Amino acid sequence: MKAAAHIMALTAIALATACGSADKSATTTPKHKLAVVDPGHFHAALVTKSPLEALSDTIRLFAPEGAEVRQYLDFIAGYNGRSDNPTCWIVDSCITPDFLDSLKADVEADIVVLAGNNRHKTDYILEAIRAGKNVLADKPMAIDGAGFEKLAEAYRLADEKGLVIRELMTERYDTINIFTRRMLNSGYIGTPISDSVIPAVEMTSVHHFFKEVSGSPLRRPEWYYDVAQQGEGIADVTTHLIDLLMWQCFPEETVDWQKDIEIIDATHTPTVITPEQYYLSTGATIDEPISVYANGNILARIKGMLVSLNVRWDFEAPVGGGDTFSAIYRYSDGQLHVIQDKTTGYIKDIFIYKDDEIQSSQDEFIRIVIPDSARTGHEEHFNRVTDAFLRSLDGEPAPSWEAANTLAKYRLTTEAVDRARSK
Repeated sequence: MKAAAHIMALTAIALATACGSADKSATTTPKHKLAVVDPGHFHAALVTKSPLEALSDTIRLFAPEGAEVRQYLDFIAGYNGRSDNPTCWIVDSCITPDFLDSLKADVEADIVVLAGNNRHKTDYILEAIRAGKNVLADKPMAIDGAGFEKLAEAYRLADEKGLVIRELMTERYDTINIFTRRMLNSGYIGTPISDSVIPAVEMTSVHHFFKEVSGSPLRRPEWYYDVAQQGEGIADVTTHLIDLLMWQCFPEETVDWQKDIEIIDATHTPTVITPEQYYLSTGATIDEPISVYANGNILARIKGMLVSLNVRWDFEAPVGGGDTFSAIYRYSDGQLHVIQDKTTGYIKDIFIYKDDEIQSSQDEFIRIVIPDSARTGHEEHFNRVTDAFLRSLDGEPAPSWEAANTLAKYRLTTEAVDRARSK
């Protein structure tokens, strides 16, 4: 190493109290230990927002010094110090420019958690697999063609070594998405339409640069506004849309990236961020507005189905609103709409039209009412994904299609970015 690693143990706020209430059963021996690597996104902390019996209370942290790692530690301290269901994490930190070398030499952690700068993430995934560690990674796992090739190699090596790579696909645990999946495969509205012009499925996701997480304003790193590091919108958020589409419309089916993916068109447009907005979000200054290519559309065929995937990033949500998702599924005997906007109070709801064409807003429809008690929030889904990942490490069979479909997804997004830029 070029410099000796600086080891720092974090004593979190109210740690003794938290440990007393969140202590694992005396009969339970944690099987796994996390290594959190270069956390630059709040999703790295959300993985451990709730305690999990299979995890050691000690988290190994490998990162360079900076505001991003301090924000991560603040999140963990907040989870430990909260009055409702506090956690008991002890962070054993290796803060050094040579953190990746330290990770490779580590013999304690068997799982690497990645959520941060996407320019480096694919390299981290590959290095973690080479070091014999399983990987739980935030999206996107690749943002360009070179990243896709590295990701494919990481999956190949993981299969060879008996390791698991899993992506934080939280949307599969959303109640509305689960119910939509069941309805689409019940036969109630028939089968997806086959049309050369009208997509069988249209999905739109709207996100925001400035938001609150766990009750506090989120501070974005400056690189978040650089698509060379964060990735374009169609390389980032559309990963959720594609994953959801495959999971809902082709349940338990494998999608082959070489045979089942066809890109018809891809476009991108920028979101303009003013100096005032930039400072509010990052705490840093710029002299003039910047254009961030965070918006775009992908028109493609997946296993022959025509689909339209749309992503938009605004700076801030309207009052009472937040990130939103909407979708239209056009089937032979009807349509299923997922709506989340001002008309629904920014709460996702399902509307079913029993007709293959909707003539007007006065058409009859069925609104599926799902009580608040049956819905779970976005932050809660991270615990569900992590738990499923841990169970797969402990012998529960992983879906046979998981790796193949993930590679198909990234072949689609990375090629779409190239297509959009070529224009």
